[in-house]
Amino acid sequence: MMIGTDRMRLHPCVAHRGWSGGAPENTLAAFRLALSEPCVHWIELDVHLSKDEVPVVIHDATLNRTTNGKGKVRDKLACELAQLDAGGWFHPIYSGEPVPTLEQVLALIVGRSRLNIELKEGTPDTRLLVRRVVELVRAYRMDREVVITSFDPQLIAQAKQYAPGIRTGLITDRKPKDVVRQLQKLQASFLSIDYKQVGPSLLRETAEAGIQVMAWTVNQPSDLARLAAMPEPFQICTNYPDRWLAAVKEG
Repeated sequence: MMIGTDRMRLHPCVAHRGWSGGAPENTLAAFRLALSEPCVHWIELDVHLSKDEVPVVIHDATLNRTTNGKGKVRDKLACELAQLDAGGWFHPIYSGEPVPTLEQVLALIVGRSRLNIELKEGTPDTRLLVRRVVELVRAYRMDREVVITSFDPQLIAQAKQYAPGIRTGLITDRKPKDVVRQLQKLQASFLSIDYKQVGPSLLRETAEAGIQVMAWTVNQPSDLARLAAMPEPFQICTNYPDRWLAAVKEG
């Protein structure tokens, strides 16, 4: 039977959009909360480009769901995004939390956590998005502390072409029969996949190819407990690092 420390090592926690179950997603508040838990060594976030080509941290291509603004992220300057309220929708105590820039997040977490940076689809100039993100990662000397991921294979190919030394990964909500071949073609060594697709055969196949797996997004205690009990190594991405911690301590 595995003990808690074994489970933590086998199934590291990735705080999804920060500790987004306890603070508004993709805000500095959510990232600070994730950093407050010593057992959390990975944080995941999403990046779009602002109108003035600044990488900003927000999930949706539009502002309506998580801010008091409207319209597309790419139509706003970074300084305009910084003045929006990206926290009040979650709870009044977070009113005034801005849409952060990627640079602000890197400055907060450098030396404290590793980072899974998801490049979002919809940017007209994908190469520019890749270049701006890589420039910041290099400026903070985090080349070995990040993995760049996307649902869009083109973005992953461009990231690997522009920065061969930075790890890349493909995100998928299903299990293609040729997923390992796809990853190898992209020179990617990371698979971010819907947790419902994670099982022994997939983990065996990816392990043999040297591909690391992250299961997303696991929030229910029963699902966390089931995955934490599996003997194969993979990351668990969750909105609730506290629930992950309870699951890995069981057994």
